Amino acid sequence: MSHPAPRVSILIPNYNNGKASSHDGKTDLLGDLLQSLLDTLDDDPTPLEIIAYDDGSTDDSLDTLRGWSKKTWRGGEAFLKLIEAEHTGVLSIGANRLVRESSGDILVRLDGDTQMLTRRWAARLCEVFDQGPPRLGVVGPKQLRPDGKVHAFGDWLLHPKGYHHIFAGAARDSITQAIEVDHVMGCFYCCKREVYDEVGGYDENILRGQTIDFGLTARLKGWSCFAVPQIEYVHRHGLRGARQTTADTQEGVKQTLDTFRQKWGFDRIAPDLDAVRERYAGTPLLWNARVFGIPPSPPSSAEDAPDLPIQQSEWTRYGQDPSYKAATDLRAAVAMQVIQQAGKPKRIAVIGCGAGLLTHMLAGQGLSCIGADRDPARIRLAQQCVAGQNYPGGKPAFMHQSEAGRLPLEDGAVAMALLFDQIERHANPVALLREAHRVVTDDGVLAIVTPRPRQAPIGIDPRDCYRAVELLGQLGAVGGWQVLTDPRQGNPDHPLIVVVKRLALPQQSKPKVPAEPATAA
Repeated sequence: MSHPAPRVSILIPNYNNGKASSHDGKTDLLGDLLQSLLDTLDDDPTPLEIIAYDDGSTDDSLDTLRGWSKKTWRGGEAFLKLIEAEHTGVLSIGANRLVRESSGDILVRLDGDTQMLTRRWAARLCEVFDQGPPRLGVVGPKQLRPDGKVHAFGDWLLHPKGYHHIFAGAARDSITQAIEVDHVMGCFYCCKREVYDEVGGYDENILRGQTIDFGLTARLKGWSCFAVPQIEYVHRHGLRGARQTTADTQEGVKQTLDTFRQKWGFDRIAPDLDAVRERYAGTPLLWNARVFGIPPSPPSSAEDAPDLPIQQSEWTRYGQDPSYKAATDLRAAVAMQVIQQAGKPKRIAVIGCGAGLLTHMLAGQGLSCIGADRDPARIRLAQQCVAGQNYPGGKPAFMHQSEAGRLPLEDGAVAMALLFDQIERHANPVALLREAHRVVTDDGVLAIVTPRPRQAPIGIDPRDCYRAVELLGQLGAVGGWQVLTDPRQGNPDHPLIVVVKRLALPQQSKPKVPAEPATAA
């Protein structure tokens, strides 16, 4: 009996996703995936094929694949085709081999620890591609955690918070609309074969995160990427034990990140958006108008800015708005607590000081303070407000930051820097953290206070507020800081608070400037 040529090719790279590799020794990750494919696609009208590539598994998952390769379904078709290979530990090698063995015009790559939830999802996926924009090239379904909450609805890569999962922790039913994203995770990665051919396949020099490199190259060539809510699956990677592969070691991760940085010119986890903007100006990589639609701020002139009336500043609001006063008092108390723990550093910088209210409050405690802000009108008002007052540790100084990317302080000018309600507003936090590192003395301290997403103040999109894991991840990727206080342990009703000590910046080789993918095709 002849069968129609497949439209969808389901491609499963596997290495040790069996029962023996699960934490409890009982959870058959790969077997559950294959059963879920049978359950959700048995009556799907889409012509499709399933191909699995085993990278020299040493657990029971290879026997599982052998058993399922002998099954038939959907009118007598073989359930899956199995390719057995010696172990390489390089996922891209298996992923590229799977594509070469396939014939569908829609490629679906599935990790062995996923589980499908949506019936007839292949037909829905075809509808997404058929009804989407002409250059829709990559699609990712809604990824759920085992507890039913959202793990990711696509990812941001080129974003002030760096690489992070969108809508992580949200309720499953709260996401109903497709959104354009930078990336969708490789555990359920769907693309047109035309995109794969144009990109040239997965880079086999990248041990982890191959789809990030693949997706960025596709974006440079003018393809778009969307996360869609009508297909759902569970990613159960947390149920699998550690695997002994080079890619999963610290050395392997470092190699991958270094390779990516050399190829693209920016850090994969914490990109410097100013450098990205300069390097990729005029290319589709800067598609996100929310991030790149506003041009960099020109140097601000103190002479051209009109005066700010005190009635429109935080000084007046503090006296008239009880909730604002309480929030400001809390931040001042937090600052004093951090300052006391740091041994009352001799000189403290308040970065993004506004009209100087918090700086004034700290100086009133006998601290030597300097405030810096981009708004020259607020700096002038701060200077006016403190002019006639006495302070036990000396009058606070205020400096106008005329350049967006450089603080008006010398190297090692202060023993402590405070970023209060600033990092979530900044267009390029990576550059801000590096500038803070420059102006703080050796073994100096940086304190960051930022609202949680549910505490977003007026004018700040909750999506721009950090979760604790995002803030820690960005600090770690930027480097040069040792975490002293873990924001995951703080009071959930208070803002996120993290205190870090200055260390030497890690040495990084300068990225090469390749002809491709530095420009769009």
